[in-house]
Parts: sequence; structure tokens; C-alpha cells
Amino acid sequence: MPKSEKKWIEIFEWFHRHPEVGYEKIRTTEKIRSILMEEGIEILPADLKTGLIGIIRGSLPGKNICLRADIDALPIEEKTDLPYKSENQGRMHACGHDFHITTGLYIASLLQQRKNDIRGNIYLAFQPAEEVIGGAKLLLATGLLDEVEEFYGFHAEPSLKAGQISIESGSVMAAVDQFAVTVTGKGCHGAAPHLGNNPIPVLASIVDQIQASAAGKTDPLKPKVVSVTHVSGGETWNVIPDSAFLEGTVRSMSPDDRDIIEKNIRRIVEKQGEIAEVRTEIEWHHGPAAVINDGDLRRAAREVCGSTELEIISLPPAMLGDDFSEYGEAVDGARSLYLKIGTGIGPSLHSPLFSVEPAAIRTAGEFYAKLLLERGK
Repeated sequence: MPKSEKKWIEIFEWFHRHPEVGYEKIRTTEKIRSILMEEGIEILPADLKTGLIGIIRGSLPGKNICLRADIDALPIEEKTDLPYKSENQGRMHACGHDFHITTGLYIASLLQQRKNDIRGNIYLAFQPAEEVIGGAKLLLATGLLDEVEEFYGFHAEPSLKAGQISIESGSVMAAVDQFAVTVTGKGCHGAAPHLGNNPIPVLASIVDQIQASAAGKTDPLKPKVVSVTHVSGGETWNVIPDSAFLEGTVRSMSPDDRDIIEKNIRRIVEKQGEIAEVRTEIEWHHGPAAVINDGDLRRAAREVCGSTELEIISLPPAMLGDDFSEYGEAVDGARSLYLKIGTGIGPSLHSPLFSVEPAAIRTAGEFYAKLLLERGK
């Protein structure tokens, strides 16, 4: 990257200045498209409004592998003093996806230069809507990735210095579920509770039991989080309301624990409703599954890393989620690897002060290009 480093930093700064969220990423997608075309990389035809899939076809037989880079920003007003800060009010690359895009493009450029050495095909998936969940399914629905045998992803990591990388085994990001509970009783005056059926004590009991016992009978050695995050009921101080509401999130690393916790919460809600003779309703939204790294791919990545400038640092699993897990689940027999790349120690992801050290683009890109070349054999 030395001679062209300025070029890639300028590209990174362009993406940072022009953040787009959700499925809005029209300019972002067109910029990615134009850079890939300049590099001579084929873009596959797909009925996608935003996001795209490129391909580098190897000259020798080998595996089909895919690199995924997510491209969306967040609805956050940037508070950094960067000279290239966001020009889109209320929009910011606060999760490092500008780094993901640029690193993905740099990897693509390096691979294109080594096209004659590539075995099999390398797919380049620039994915929208990871932050709002659904972007992975959008790309998978094209059918263009059905033959992929190995999926690779990465994420900016602000707890690591630029030049450091985390290559962990097993579950590295949590499954993400959302639940909502409505308790319906009978409203009345607060001075005459016997004339109604107050849903608020029932809701309070459900909250208490969810927090205390929802994770019962799960594996104590596997991380999980159950959090009630929103409670509402009533409009004034002297009236018992007809209904009350709560919602929250479950994060889990084990598929078995995920199922157990959902069953426990549903049982708690149903039982409390029966006891108090009120009606309870529960809605459950299953988000992406846990991101689980394949052991063989992890070993291969560590071997390749030994020939680069990157320093391997161990990190604990994170209870955050990422729909990267959708790829391995959707394609039969596919394996996946998700790495965390140091982008400079600083404010956390999703902070209005978050920023990336652009120097991380070179080391991360060169590492991943070597890894994908090796894995295509």
C-alpha cells in the first residue's frame, strides 16, 4: 500500500463524509461500484437497490469463498473534530463500516492484482442494513452466494490498537432476540382497586421473574444476557390502567440456551397471567444467531497472521450481534470466520466520538488478501 496509501485514505475519508443508513445507501453503493469497475472487477447482476456482489474468477480450480463487508452508517450526529467528519446531518459512520468498505475494496484490489494466482472464485459481498438487521438475507436471496463454501467477515475493534487483531474460536458474537409483553387487566379508579384488575403488579412480577430466573437451566459456562429495557403503563397517578407493557432483549452464545430462555420467559408470562386472571400476550422477534467461528478457519488465519505485521490479541466474546451469522446458516455445509481488527483505542462503537485510525486499512487488507489466496487452494 505505500505508493497508493494516500489513494485509499482518501477513499476512506469519502465514505466517512457521506454516511447513509439502512437501505438508503445509493451513493455509497455507486461509489463502491465505480471503484470495483476501475479495478477491473466483475460485478454480478442482481436486483439490489443498495449493496452489491462482485466476483474475482480464478484461473485455476479451487473453492468458492466470500468476503463480506457491511456498509451502513448509523442515525447519530457526529461529534468528532475530524477534518473529514460527516456531511450528512444526523448520520455518522459510528461503527467503523467506512473502514469495512475501504478495507474490503483494498482487499479486492490486491486480489485482482494476483488474479492469476487465485484458485476458485472469490465473491465480494458489500452488504447494506447490518445495523437494522436484514441485509444479509437480502444478499442471500439473490442466490448468487449459494455455491460459497467459506464466508469471511471482520469488524472494527476500538479496544485494540491499529496493527492488532483478535482471532478467536467458537462463539464470538451473540444471538440477538427481542421480546415484548402486554398485560391486559381492567382499569378503574385508584381508590377502588376492587372494581378492576390492575395489570401493573402483574407486569412488575413478570419483570422480577424474567430478570431472576429466565436463564435457569442454561449452561453456566456459556455467556447470556436477559435485560428488560422498557416498561410502561398508566397515564396519571390516580387511575389504574387497562394495560401495561414491557420489552427487552436476550443475548446468548449457545443455540440450546437461546431456546431454553425463550421457553422460560414464555412460561413466566403465561403463569403470571393465569395467577392474576389477566390476559397476557408476548411477541418474540428472533434476530441473527450467534456468530460461531470454524476451528479450522481460525487455525488457518492464525498461521497466515504470523507472516504479517499484525499482533494477535485475545478478546472475550461480545454480547453484541451481527447478521454475518446468516451466511453460514443459509448455505448448507458452509463455514465462516469473523475477526475483530484493531482500529485504534478510543470511544466505543456507536459513540458520536468514535473514529478509526486509517493506518489499519493497510495491515488488515494485506492480511486478508493473503488469507483468501491461501484458502482458495
